Formats: sequence, structure tokens, C-alpha cells
Amino acid sequence: MGKLRVWVVLTTLTLMGASASLAQTSQELADLRQAIEALTKSQKVIQQDLQEIKNLLRARPTQAPSGDEDLQNVTLSIDGSPFKGEKNAQLVLIDFTDYQ
Repeated sequence: MGKLRVWVVLTTLTLMGASASLAQTSQELADLRQAIEALTKSQKVIQQDLQEIKNLLRARPTQAPSGDEDLQNVTLSIDGSPFKGEKNAQLVLIDFTDYQ
């Protein structure tokens, strides 16, 4: 019987402490509401800015690349250079790298 009494007392104290710690003052709730309102306003501003950027991008004229502007004919000999794969392959991929 004594163990049951101790258990009931401990359970009651635990529940009372939990409910007291969960209770918030009206000031804390008001502060939370203000913070939520500030975040909402900030989000609306960001959405407006994003829409403005989208509109500017849509209004910008697009230029189709002609295709030959950046191309240059290059003759490169790879005889004697190390390689992987078939010597008579139809496609040769050359990787220019600088290891510094």
C-alpha cells in the first residue's frame, strides 16, 4: 500500500510540473504572434521580388545562338601521347587539365 501511495504522489507531482511548464503567458503568445506576422510579411516581400525577377526574365529578348561564334578549327596531333581505348576509335575525347 505504501508503494502505491508513493507512486500516486510522484505521478501527481510530475503531471502538475508538466502542466505548469507548458502554460504560456499572454505576453509570450503575443510575441509569437508578432514573430509569425513578421515572417509572413517577409515571405510576401520575397514572393513579390521573385515575381518581379520572373517578369524581367520573361520580358528579356532571347537570342538564339548562331552556333559558329565560339567554334574554332583546331588541328592537334596526339601521336605518341598516352591514351585509353581503341587506337582507331571513331571518337577521340581530349581532356585539357592543369594539376596545380
